[in-house]
Amino acid sequence: MSEAHIVTVGTSIVRNAAQRGPLPPGILAKVKAWAQAPPLSREDVEAGEAARKSGEEFKALLQLLASEPRVYSAELNAMWPYLERKSVAAAALLASDSGASHLCASLLEEYLRASGVECEVHRVPELGRSFEPGLYNLLDTVASLTAKYRERGLRVYLNATGGFKLETAVLYLAACLLGADRVYYIHEAMREVVELPALPLAVDQRFAHALRKLGPEAERGEAERALGRGLLHELERRGLVEALGGRVRARRWVALLLGLS
Repeated sequence: MSEAHIVTVGTSIVRNAAQRGPLPPGILAKVKAWAQAPPLSREDVEAGEAARKSGEEFKALLQLLASEPRVYSAELNAMWPYLERKSVAAAALLASDSGASHLCASLLEEYLRASGVECEVHRVPELGRSFEPGLYNLLDTVASLTAKYRERGLRVYLNATGGFKLETAVLYLAACLLGADRVYYIHEAMREVVELPALPLAVDQRFAHALRKLGPEAERGEAERALGRGLLHELERRGLVEALGGRVRARRWVALLLGLS
């Protein structure tokens, strides 16, 4: 069966190019600045603008990536066994909310499309900038993509090599909750791809019952009357619902998991 790979993307391409890439001096100076830039800094915004694919910086970085993909990209290094056996039909590249990560995702998109893989890039709002909202947005994005790919009959693999360590934990949780097939990454000590089986998990039945009673979305007053203020607060605290003005809504991943219409 063909596979869809959901890939968290860090900044390894930019960082490796800054350290070892044979680039023209002007481009190398920019790449070194991008590799060290904090999110939303002037240099990071410039890195994001380079993701438009038409500039000389993008073309130079893509040439480096194509010359030694496993050296320059941690994500491709982990993905390589699947690419070699030509089992990857689609890939969703999830960038953090930074220009450098978005640039790296765009470079991976271009490389993988040239290899015959259907690709899409998602810049996850707040990821890498604001702790809790970013992780919930990551979970929502993974939930939507997992559901979409499973409807197409594809196996869903999550490549957790890129990005922050905590993203790996969230991806593993998402895989277990949402029925993905595997999570994999490059083990730092063994230098080989490690696959983790996705063990089935479920939302606590008390919360699942409350969420089904609430439905996908409701006015806050109505939700408090139906569930009680304390239980509604607990659902918010646990990240199962989110407040939107005077309304509350089940998180996207929760709605998909519980089949809330």
